[in-house]
Formats: sequence, C-alpha cells, structure tokens
Amino acid sequence: MNFIALLLVLPAVAIAQHLVLIGGNLKDDNVGIWTAMVDKAGGPGVADIGVIVASSTGNAEGIKAADNFVQKYGAKSASIVSLTTADVSSQEVANRVQSFTGIFFADDSMESNTIDILRPSGVDTLVLQAIKNVMTNGGMVAGNSAIMGDSVAILGGDSMNALVLGTKFEKAFPGNPSPLVYSKTGGLGFLKHYVLDSHFSERGREMRLIRTTLDSKDLPVIGTSKGLGVDENTALLISNPLSKPIGKVITDAVSVSGVFIVDVSTVPVESGPKATYDQIPFSFFTVNDTIDLTTEEVIYANWKIPIAGEEWFEDAIPSADIFSSEQPSQWRQTNRRLIDCKQVNVTCTSIASAFPVVQVFFDRLQAVGFGADIPNDPAKTYVASFQNMLASIKPIES
Repeated sequence: MNFIALLLVLPAVAIAQHLVLIGGNLKDDNVGIWTAMVDKAGGPGVADIGVIVASSTGNAEGIKAADNFVQKYGAKSASIVSLTTADVSSQEVANRVQSFTGIFFADDSMESNTIDILRPSGVDTLVLQAIKNVMTNGGMVAGNSAIMGDSVAILGGDSMNALVLGTKFEKAFPGNPSPLVYSKTGGLGFLKHYVLDSHFSERGREMRLIRTTLDSKDLPVIGTSKGLGVDENTALLISNPLSKPIGKVITDAVSVSGVFIVDVSTVPVESGPKATYDQIPFSFFTVNDTIDLTTEEVIYANWKIPIAGEEWFEDAIPSADIFSSEQPSQWRQTNRRLIDCKQVNVTCTSIASAFPVVQVFFDRLQAVGFGADIPNDPAKTYVASFQNMLASIKPIES
C-alpha cells in the first residue's frame, strides 16, 4: 500500500476547539485565564492572537490586552483588528483574521455593538465566519460571555426589572423604566443551547438570566431552557464547544467566584408583578470544577470534599436584598452559607421602592455540595460548589 492510499484509510483525527467565556472585568494579573488563552492559541512563543475591537471605546482595552498577551504571558504576537461595518465584508480582513491562532474580543460591554457589526440581523458576516474558522481549525476564541452564544443575547436591564416588567425585544425610550431587553437573533454563535450572561454575581443578575431564559425558551431554532452566567474576573474554558462542550472553571488565584447554571425546563412561564416561580433548579461551580455542558455531569476539583455531614455553620443567613445591584453577590453568598449549614432552607427578600417586595425561598434538600480551602492559600479561603439547589420566587402581598 503506498503512502497516499494509507492516508485514505486512516481515521480522521478530530481537532480540538477552545472557547473561553469571560465574565468581564478581567484583571491583568489573572495568571490562570491569560495563561489558558495563550496556551490554547498555541502556547508561549507560538500564539499569534488577533485582538478584535468593534467600537471606539474598546481601543484602550484592546491595546492593553495585546500588550498583556505578549509582554506578560509570552505570546509570539498580538495585533489589534479594528472593525467597522465595512470591514466585516472584506475578504482581505477575513483572510487576515483567519491567519491568527487565537482571537480575543476586547470590548467588555453590550454597548460595544460587537454583535450588530459582526452578525447583523442574525447573519454571520465574512469576518465572523473567519473567526469561527479559527476555532474550528483548533484555535482559541475568547471574549465576554454575554455575547458568545447562539441563543438570545441580553442587551440590558436588571433582575428586578426582569422580574416585574418582563422582557422586550427593543430598548426603552430615554427616561422610561428599562425592562430586560434581549436580541431575538442571538449572539455570535460560538456556544449552542445556553443563554449567556456576564458580570454575574457581582451585579445580581440571577433573576434576569432566569426570566430571559423562561421568556425565550420556546423560540424556534435558538430557544433553550438553559442559562449560564459567569462571574467577574472568572472564565469557563470550554473544549470542543461545537461538538461535546466540556467547561473548566478558572478564577484568580484566590477567589470564591464561579459559574452559575440554571435549567427552567420544568418551570411554568408566568408574567407580571404577581408572578410566582416554583422550584427553579440551579447550580454553582467554582475553581477547577469541570462540567459536561451536554449531560451536566460534574467532576469537582480533586482537592474538594463532600460537604454533607461536614457542615461548618448551624444556620444560613438570609439576605434582605437578594437581587441587589448595590450590594454585590447576595445570591452567591447566601447559597454558599446555605450549602455549608445544618438547616435545609432559607428565605430571602428584596428591597425595592418602585416594585413589590419579593420573597425568595432557597432549598438545599436535593443539592449536592463540594468544598475545601483553596490549596496553598495562607488565608485558607473556603470555596463551595453545589448542584441542584432550588429557588422559589413570589411577591409578598402588601
């Protein structure tokens, strides 16, 4: 058998793809995330990263990121690619983009218009297809998690507006209350079957993700019952996002942040300020946990141990402002304490002058928790992960 014939009978070798969902506010000294991006783009001395900027406000971020990749984390090179609506249809620009081994979206806000420029009306431009080819061919693509999915993309609004006012497909007029707004044509399309969000725990975005997923789950093609939110200065490194996505949580060296996952497939859809939401299952995973995003099977970090029977606290501490955007991470902190205490539930409320007060009941009876002190941390910071916590939400009658 000659060499050419031998090649024809050998099985095809799958090329791994790499997607990095970043929760926003990525710090320059977050070694874990920056190193992972360089490694998945070819490694130090090899990685050639295109830094995508799609707005004038992103130029400073782009320049800083490019310098970080090369000067601090050893990439061979990093180049700014500034895009306008004219550039995204250019074959020359597409060819340049496809030559990179990694792509980093520098813009860190929904006001960047990245989706509008690269995927207007839900159709991939030539340059977006080139970026997807980078990933398909074994490269790395990274950016703010909120814009990276193929399901609806959240454009604005907070948890209380989402809860009481519901969702809309267009932005509110100036001066009017801002309901939760999302795009029915979806995000950039790098990960399927999840509504994505960023700046998550820090801005109290749990209910806005739940409500968006509820309202959009029956949309044709891009509707899904699953939502995923990534905390600030945190990332979910996903291998093979196009076939069998497996995500690993990466944080700063010492951090209690993580990734939130919810499934509303069993939750009835309601609307209006009197709506009640019963037994919403959600999970939260912390540093070094690995999640199969297809089966939802989890491999906890090998240094974490089961919490059941080893709970540290006698009881949980309810939050008086569970959806707060003023006091960060109320939902995360409440449930971290709940999974590590000897009682099985806790009731929290919201504070709102313009909206009815809402009661949130958390139940850990069916939850599984793993936790431990972070290794090599002199302060012995404790992190907790859990799966299948339940939340029920209802207004309190005045």
